This record gives sequence, C-alpha cells and structure tokens, in this order.
Amino acid sequence: MYKSYFFRVSIFASLALLSFSASSNEVISQDQALAYALEHSPVLHGTASGVRARSEQIKSAEAAKQPVIDLDYGMVYSDNPLVSLGSKLNNRSITAEDFAPETVNDPGFSDNYFGNLRLKLPLYTGGKITADIDEANARHASSLAQHKRTKSTVIYQLNRAYLLAQAAHEAIKIARSSTASAKKHVKTTQNLLAENRTVVSDNLTAKVYHRSVKGVISQAETQYEQALNALKQVMGRDLSADISIVPWITASKQAELPEINMAETQALNNRHDLKASDENISAADARTRVASSASRIQLGLEASSSLYADDPLVDELSWGVLAVAKINLFSGGANKSRVSAAREESNKLKAEKTAKELEIRRQVRNAYASIDEGKSRMKLASANLSDAQKAVRLVNERYGEGRTILIDLLQSEQALMKSRSESLNSRLLLEASKLDLQLAMDDFSELQK
Repeated sequence: MYKSYFFRVSIFASLALLSFSASSNEVISQDQALAYALEHSPVLHGTASGVRARSEQIKSAEAAKQPVIDLDYGMVYSDNPLVSLGSKLNNRSITAEDFAPETVNDPGFSDNYFGNLRLKLPLYTGGKITADIDEANARHASSLAQHKRTKSTVIYQLNRAYLLAQAAHEAIKIARSSTASAKKHVKTTQNLLAENRTVVSDNLTAKVYHRSVKGVISQAETQYEQALNALKQVMGRDLSADISIVPWITASKQAELPEINMAETQALNNRHDLKASDENISAADARTRVASSASRIQLGLEASSSLYADDPLVDELSWGVLAVAKINLFSGGANKSRVSAAREESNKLKAEKTAKELEIRRQVRNAYASIDEGKSRMKLASANLSDAQKAVRLVNERYGEGRTILIDLLQSEQALMKSRSESLNSRLLLEASKLDLQLAMDDFSELQK
C-alpha cells in the first residue's frame, strides 16, 4: 500500500518536473533577439573598438601641431679627464689649478648632476601635419561607416537566422502531421486486412511508409536545433542557452517595392560600405600629400634650458634657442617612389569602389529576381496545396471503404507533403529575398539601428 502510494507520487512528481523543464526555456521574440544582438554581438563590439581607436589617432595627429616638451635629469660619476673638466666648465667653477698637467691627467672621481628642459615647436612641415590630420579623420569616418555597415549586417543575419528557425519549426509541424496521417493509414490498412479486404503486402507497405515519414521528424528537429544555434551565435548568446522562438505568422499585407532602378539608386546612396570606400580614397589622397611633404622645406624652433651642478641643490642654468630649416636635396628617388605608390594606392581604391558599385547593383537585381520567383512559386504552391488536400480527403474516404488501393493513397499523401513543403519553401524564399534586398539597399529602420 505504502509502496504503491509512493510510486504514484513519484510519477506525478516526475511529470511535474518534466512539465516545468519543457516550459522553462525562454521564448524570445524577434525584436528581443535583435535588441540583445545589437547590445552583445562581439562583432559589433570589435568594430566599435575600431572606431574608438581611430578617434584616438585623430587626437594623436592633431597633437603634432603642439609643442613637445622634454625633461632630462641625471647624475654622472666618473674619473674620465674629459668628463671631469667638462663638468667644471658647465658648472662655471673652473680655476687655474684645474689646468695643471697632473690635475688634468688624473682628476680623480667626481660626481655631477645635470638636467635639460627642451621645447620643440614645428613651424612648417610642408603640409605633412595637415595631411596626417586629414588622413586620420578619413580613417575614422571610414571606420564609422564600416561599423554602421556591420550593424546592418548583424540586423540582417539576426532576422535571417530567426526566419530560418521559424521555417524549421514549421517543417517539424509538417513532418508530424504527415506522420500522424501515415499512422492512421496503418490502422486503416490493418482493419481492412482483418476484414480480408486488402493483402498483407499493403499492410507492410503502410508500415514502411509510416516509419520513413516518421524519420523526417528527426531531420526537421535537427535542422531546428541548428537554426537555433545559428540564431544564438548571431545574438552573441551562449550556445547552451535554452531558448525558443515565436511561431511564424505571414504578414497579411505585403509592402510595395520601389521600381528596380530607383532601388539601385537608393542602394548606392545608402550603402555605408560604399561611403567607407570614399573615405578610404580620401585617406589615400592624404597619404599622397604626406609623401610629397618630404621634398618640401621643414622649419622648426627649439628652446632649451640646461642645468649642471656638483650639488643637486645648487644649479647653474644655461639657455639656448635654435631655429632649424631643413630640406631634402636627394634621397635616391625614394621620395618620388613613395608619392607614386601613394597615388597608385588611391587609384586602386577608386577601381575597387567602381567594382563595389556594380556588385551592389547586382545584389539588388538578384534580390528582385528572387522575390519574383518566390511570389510565383507561392501562387502555384497555394493552388497545389488546396488540390492536394482535396485529393487526400477523397482518396482516404475511398480507401477506408475499400474502393481504391493503398498506393493511390500513399501517392496522394506524398503529393500533399511535397505541396506543403513547397508552400513553406516558397514563403521562405520570398521572405529571405526581402531580407537580401534590405541588406543590399542598407534599408533598415532607425529603430533597428
């Protein structure tokens, strides 16, 4: 009695635990997944760090306009005659006895403290500082544009991964529905066999068909798990997290698409990676100016204050101002080669931009072609699915009455399963192609960005 009661309680507890486990996974909407991805994506974190690094490089380039101040302080301890004599000269403490031969030749050890405060100010660098700043600004703008393009790509990848997960979930429903129908056919065939209205081979065929369709469920479930893993990866979430998605609901009204030539123009205007190409060209042009500055005159000013003392508390200061003008007269052609290399790099980037523009236009046109294909296939699939459902219902009724053979029923079931799969695949193609067009046009709402 006690054991029986304990056994029943254990069963109920196990069922409750299983029910809790099944419902403990987190159902995450597409908007929630997107918000999480934009906050936690390691790819976005990396590009954001790149933008900040470029911003610091601007500060570094602008700092070249400011004076540079250096301070040295140290002590020398030596019996070197030249060092000893020089220290006394710097300290302004030399006497006649210091020039005696025996003193000069053997001064003994002496210590001396020294310090030097220097200020350097560039007056003219042939345009190098300005060109360096322009390049740094262009690099920063390019990095920022690439970051925005990466953000668009993450949005696209997230939406596509969520869509694929929804499609995989729908495929599980199709597989389970087909398996349930196949199971009914096995039971119907067994009843007909018991009434001697069919043969044993039909009974075996029904069972084989049921098992083969049942195996499709495992395939669909595997695809669903893989789609969830891809979704979690895009989100930047731990792959062991237990999540599920909101079922796929097709929009009742499809948005109107712009004319294809207008879409191409919008894409060329919107694409941040194309804007990054423009900034890279500007940076390359600035590098050309930097290379050219090496052949121009350089002007600088340096002021210094030096301290020499044999006592760290007593100083002897000396001051000096130095103005420097420098120009390179010959470098073996190195300067000219650097200028030519910088110009060719700019030409290369311009050619790459032209190629990118053609690639963007191709992406837009391919997306439009896929959208048209998806619409056409959806229309055909809808008609086929309706006819296939009617056919299965009619053949199933006749088979239950023994008025048709099993092969007709199984063929109609296969046609229905293919029609449902094609309906799902055409919907997936249409929605995925719309996402491809959004990415090609860089057309995501500001809310998503």
